Amino acid sequence: MRTTARVLAILWVVLGVGLWNQLFDLYVSRGAREYGQLRVEAERDRTPAPDMTQVMDRAKRDGVHHATLWTLLAVVGGWATLWAASRVKRTP
Repeated sequence: MRTTARVLAILWVVLGVGLWNQLFDLYVSRGAREYGQLRVEAERDRTPAPDMTQVMDRAKRDGVHHATLWTLLAVVGGWATLWAASRVKRTP
């Protein structure tokens, strides 16, 4: 593997780390917003308050699953592109 291809492969991993963090943060922030909404609805309807631990655990679990799936798709797709590009015969 040439140096340029190695650098590009490493950059795909770096992109994957950033993507994973952003997607995970998106799901956790959605969980916090969901808890706030459930809390307000419980106060309005005078029902028991939601359990924050359950809401946030679900948000974290969903965040890990979805972030990992999309990151794997992106990184593997990038690596597959690098692999395919390295197989193209170049004419001098």
